[in-house]
Amino acid sequence: MRDEFILHTDELDNSIDYLEKAAFYYKNRKDKYCFKWLMISLHGALYGFGVCAVKGITIERVLEMKLGKAKFEQKKKETVKYYEQMGFVVENESILDQVVDYNASQLLSIWDILDYCQDEGIMTQRLDSKVLKMTDMQHQAIKKMIHYRNEFAHFKPKALGITKSEQWIIKEIINVIKFLALESGNVFYKGSHNKEDVEKLICEFNT
Repeated sequence: MRDEFILHTDELDNSIDYLEKAAFYYKNRKDKYCFKWLMISLHGALYGFGVCAVKGITIERVLEMKLGKAKFEQKKKETVKYYEQMGFVVENESILDQVVDYNASQLLSIWDILDYCQDEGIMTQRLDSKVLKMTDMQHQAIKKMIHYRNEFAHFKPKALGITKSEQWIIKEIINVIKFLALESGNVFYKGSHNKEDVEKLICEFNT
């Protein structure tokens, strides 16, 4: 009997899920931890839609792909062993080179992805593609968001207080997400991925 999936997702579904969670907490601002979850979910949405906008049809574009020889060979041995345990004999190990490169490579950092989003050579993938032109306010908002997200994700023993004055960063970040998700021309919606749903979620932040 085959096991059933408890989750099936991809990079666009994951980005939309983060945006949905951000919209949920934006509408529930009386929740004590609303700001915390907004920072975490907005970070995921911004990062995710940035990856989708940069990636196009070339997945390697958003990966570091900088494995050293020793690490590559170790990962290759592990991959061969994995396939053998699955019952497959790998007669020509060189066919696994690309698989190993991809699976062992890390995703570029959020700042690297955002730099790429502002690079005309990378973003101009289609006739209707547009390049992100980030304002100083947006840059400062993202910097603050990343700081808060990291504080919450790696919370050290301490007391932390955040005032309402920090809420300005939310709409600045939403404007960047809006551009990447709806205006860059590089995010391809298909199947269950619905551009209209993303538009509605973005509108939730106008209330």
